[in-house]
Amino acid sequence: MPPMLEYRALYEKKIIQSIRYSLNKDQLLLRRTADDKNTYYLGQLDEFQEKSNEYIENSNSYEFIAIIDENHTEEQQLKKIMQALDVEFDKLYQRKLIHKDYQMKFSISKKTNIKLPYVYFLPRKDQDDNVLVEPRFSSFKTSPIYALANYLDEILRPLFENYSSSTTSLNGGDFMQKLDYYSTQQNFLKPQTNFATFKIHNLSMNVSHSSLLRALGTFLVSPFVANRFHKLSSEDIEALMALVLKNIFFTFNKKLYRVTKGYPLNLPITDLLCNIYLHDWQTSLLRQIHLKELFYSRYHNIGFFTWNASTEYLERLFDELQQTLDFDIKLITYIGTRVEFLNAVIENVKGILETRVYHNPNEQPFLLPYAENHPRLRHRQWFRYALIRAGQYCSSFEDFEDERRYIEMTFLTNGYSLDFVEYHLRQFYSIFFRSEYRIKDMNRHTYRTLRRELFCFVDEEKRELKEAQQLQKNHLRIDLHYLFDWGSRCQFNDRFYKLWSSIINEDPEFKNFDLKINVNSKHCYSSNMLLSRIRKDM
Repeated sequence: MPPMLEYRALYEKKIIQSIRYSLNKDQLLLRRTADDKNTYYLGQLDEFQEKSNEYIENSNSYEFIAIIDENHTEEQQLKKIMQALDVEFDKLYQRKLIHKDYQMKFSISKKTNIKLPYVYFLPRKDQDDNVLVEPRFSSFKTSPIYALANYLDEILRPLFENYSSSTTSLNGGDFMQKLDYYSTQQNFLKPQTNFATFKIHNLSMNVSHSSLLRALGTFLVSPFVANRFHKLSSEDIEALMALVLKNIFFTFNKKLYRVTKGYPLNLPITDLLCNIYLHDWQTSLLRQIHLKELFYSRYHNIGFFTWNASTEYLERLFDELQQTLDFDIKLITYIGTRVEFLNAVIENVKGILETRVYHNPNEQPFLLPYAENHPRLRHRQWFRYALIRAGQYCSSFEDFEDERRYIEMTFLTNGYSLDFVEYHLRQFYSIFFRSEYRIKDMNRHTYRTLRRELFCFVDEEKRELKEAQQLQKNHLRIDLHYLFDWGSRCQFNDRFYKLWSSIINEDPEFKNFDLKINVNSKHCYSSNMLLSRIRKDM
């Protein structure tokens, strides 16, 4: 290691040790906030633990199962869960709902790498500046139900994404591309057109499992997807999904709990179930929209659509939709010619669509996103993402320039050099700006060319995502992670790929597998990780 880096490492080690000593001495807690921004909360440890305990005890989404102690260890509780799951698989086999090969595939009693996930809490502030806590689940990849949940996700996700593609958006860029096409190519936007947005609150905490399964059943019998489930019937799928929902266990503060309502945000199959539920919920609204050639798009639990009829009728329709939601799930709506959706301001100015990036005035400006592993790499990627979003969101060249300056100021404010900013700005233009133009040639006319290129990038994203999902499904993708400390990451990756290719090309049999490898770096010594480690009981 170069002497300068060694000196810096030792200096920062002393700072972190000093901060940790002060935190322990004064019984303080330092933790990142729930908004996933690069901000931290500093508060009394006992107060935060009390809020976390109260959240668990007062929640009607979790069922207490058992205390974990010397007589009832976590390993014993896990063994009981695994045995009970295998009994359920055997029952499904005896009832001829699944074949013998599926029973053996899902059986977990002989697996040794199974662990129970745990819950921890992140702080956030409400509108009145009160500190609240939000639960987060640790990884489910080693949980008892992960193999079954992942298998069901592999079957159902491609079917649902094809089924719902006309009414959902992949991300903000996909949404803005569709809205721009509706406005400029189809010319359906009228001077009197209103925009409507909705957001469904508390869905992940309060939706009942019976509602999720009922929506799944409706989806499975749809003629677009029926009988396409890898030799499993719709009844098999429902039975297996019910088993997943029934067996979402976790630990907190030496106690075992089960999720009885809602779903974990980091378990892919439950996120898919939620989208199926919302697709079923929006059916009556879609009938009204399709009849009148209106625009509609939903992204998870938020939605946007155009409206030309009376707002009173739309408000009554919203009231009816609220009644179809489970108790304690709130539908928040807004109607007007100017709305905010997916961090964008969307306006109808006399029949002309105007859009730009939205910055919440109540939030601290110039914040970078939280990045746990290798922040510099993640922030470098976010710089390009933010510029892409600016071009896709901003309908005018002037708004794009304002957002570009905001992005540059964000990085400069967070300690990145002007050279870093200028280099990555040149990289962005070299990729998306036509070669015959120079950066200084950017104006209102050439900006339209840039924006078309950025909308084309949405289609490229979709293709890459589909290819990645296909590789994952066919078990042809290998993800490798290595620890990064210092040096040239790009040179290491290039050398690795060359060595990999040479080894594969020398083995014709192995080459026929057509494996794709993805190399990722982890920087395990960032202050984000060292200062805000999350303990299992918090």
